[in-house]
Amino acid sequence: MRWLCDGWRCRYNQLRSRRTKWDKNLGMSIPLGGKPDMRSDRQVRLECSWFAAIPAMVLQSPNRIENTDWWSANKRRKTLKKKHRNPGMTPRFKKRRDDLYFVCWHNKGANANYRQLNRRHGEVVITGQNPGAYRLDGQRCRYSIHIRVRVSQPIRDYTSVDVNWTRRTLVFVNDPLPIGRERTGAMVGLDRGCVHTLATSDNRFIDLPKDRLNHIDKEIRRRQKAQARRIAMSGETVKQYRRHASRTYERTGREISRLYAKAHRIIDDWQHKTTSMLVREYDLIVLEDLNLQGMSRKAKAKPDPDRPGAFLPNGQSAKRELNRSLRAASLAGIVGKLEYKTRLTGRNRLIFVNPAYTSQTCSKCGHCAKENRESQADFECRQCHARMNADLNAANNILKRGLNHLLGLDEAGHAETEPDAQPAYRGKDASAMTCETSTR
Repeated sequence: MRWLCDGWRCRYNQLRSRRTKWDKNLGMSIPLGGKPDMRSDRQVRLECSWFAAIPAMVLQSPNRIENTDWWSANKRRKTLKKKHRNPGMTPRFKKRRDDLYFVCWHNKGANANYRQLNRRHGEVVITGQNPGAYRLDGQRCRYSIHIRVRVSQPIRDYTSVDVNWTRRTLVFVNDPLPIGRERTGAMVGLDRGCVHTLATSDNRFIDLPKDRLNHIDKEIRRRQKAQARRIAMSGETVKQYRRHASRTYERTGREISRLYAKAHRIIDDWQHKTTSMLVREYDLIVLEDLNLQGMSRKAKAKPDPDRPGAFLPNGQSAKRELNRSLRAASLAGIVGKLEYKTRLTGRNRLIFVNPAYTSQTCSKCGHCAKENRESQADFECRQCHARMNADLNAANNILKRGLNHLLGLDEAGHAETEPDAQPAYRGKDASAMTCETSTR
């Protein structure tokens, strides 16, 4: 299977070499890979022996996937630049150390056909043929690859299969099912945070399974310390030691990767279940329009004017733990899942409002003062003396701002939407936007 994955990666990189990037020194666009490879699928089959036996449905898939990946990344970079945020790196080539991976088009039964074996198991059959020039005497022309899979639900109509041979996973790619629901008339404001992942305006806390995640984090740190001890005992730098790392060091690294992946799956599963519950229960969902990238940015260094080359304390030690908590909570993932799920239902509305002073304003009387927020968890209004949890108070303020937007009491504009597209609105002091789909 490695030859098939390597061939797919090679063809993907050949197509990626045609892209260009802007060179500031030369003042012109230059090919991303130095020399672009302009050969067609037929030409590479004839000139490169390792492509000869790759099925056509596999060899054709990098063309569309690379094109979608490239333009999606450029659109994302353009959007981030407009928001004066870090756009990230230009898309690069796939590396040999990446997971062994390939995609095969189904093409209405032309290849990658699924066959059910029993209630929980099935197999995907990928067929191909060996050209005569590369076939041994007596060897059959056609061949088939049978990939056994364990399924958790009935397989719907699909357009392609994505095979990750390193992680032993196979994904059937198809359009998401619409979420069936009836209108409930319920509305909710959501306050996102580190202590409580979600606080709702109807006085509920929805938290990540922190006990499981903390246990995984403890195991990761234990293994990372073991790796650090090995490097310290060798007397070399990390880069030098990794060139000839021991098998134990590499095995520990693989264990750390598996633990990180497990934590990510737990968070992703929780987010899917939580967002599906919110979409089914509420017609209107209001969120803060948070700049999470700015919130998790490192504190700026403070040079000491009296001592050149020295720096004053800037609070980075305290900020480090906050940044780690924000990344662990994966708050941006909640927004992405809510956006596409509200679009699938066609009966929900998702609104983003300005988060300024939602944690300092009393949801009962509207009095805003810094002194109202006694601590992270406690809120007491200095005017009406109402006491409540600070996160629940913020969630109620968020809902009120969303309702003000619907009533036209704020300065936000409505977005022009396409037919059958459910818009997401940005609240006061922010521009409105339309949710757009990106499918492959």
